[in-house]
Amino acid sequence: MVELKEISFDRVRIPEVRVSSILTEEQKALMGSTIKEVGVVQDPVVRALPDGYYELIGGRSRILELQAQGHTKALFKVVETEEKTALIMNIVENVARGSYDYISISRSIRRLRQLGASLEELERVFPWRRRWIEFLEELQDLPGDVVAGISAGRLTPTHVQLALELPTPYEQHDGLRTALNLRWDTGTFRVFVQNRVEQIERARRQAAEQGLPPEIPPVVPDQLIQYKQCLCCGYKKPREQVTVQSICEGCLTLAKYITSQLGVPEEAINTVYAALSAYYGQPQPQAPRVTPPGGAPSPG
Repeated sequence: MVELKEISFDRVRIPEVRVSSILTEEQKALMGSTIKEVGVVQDPVVRALPDGYYELIGGRSRILELQAQGHTKALFKVVETEEKTALIMNIVENVARGSYDYISISRSIRRLRQLGASLEELERVFPWRRRWIEFLEELQDLPGDVVAGISAGRLTPTHVQLALELPTPYEQHDGLRTALNLRWDTGTFRVFVQNRVEQIERARRQAAEQGLPPEIPPVVPDQLIQYKQCLCCGYKKPREQVTVQSICEGCLTLAKYITSQLGVPEEAINTVYAALSAYYGQPQPQAPRVTPPGGAPSPG
């Protein structure tokens, strides 16, 4: 049963665990002007509590905007439901908007689990698979600065997934803290993680060969994000020299084979040109001579 009722804002409680959608400044301005000109188009939703108060299910942004415009009460849809269903209603409304706070998602998942929701039920509520739901639930257990960064939108669950590739909890937290402080997007952070993992593994291999305890080099963020690994030749290149373009399987296989046989591309291209010139004879179109960074052209 649904009842439309005018309720004073001071009798409405906003639950601590709920999903919060994130509005852009443009969306906030549009909502404010709409409420000012025509009122609230979609009434906020609450459920009645035993003590005479009401718990908010959906409409927090609308309530805050009404209060900012000087209103003290509004029409609410009052539904009869228990906490679990109310939380599911809140989740469905906010997740459908496509922009939300992942930490509020994490806490809502855990609360639903505490209220008896199974993973199968959660898969029907959320547009995600079980493994991702379980991963999101654990976000709230991360260090406080990381949780705050995710809530503020400066880190994403993808940052956390990438950090888990680092070998120790200390390295993972330090990496996330670095990404947070330097405001790295996930692409930059992926390069950092790949290079840091390789750096640590190299230090461990060298130590094992010498029979010594490993000495892990300190993190130097600027150095670790300067290079990316080329998928064709496997060599590390300055980031600005590594591009992502569409390439068919045949071309990729050919490029990998040539570089695996002839070395770095700067040398391979000149070797291929010389070999083709010798095979086909002159005249041949002059291939561009490649000059490795900081050196003379490779011999052809």
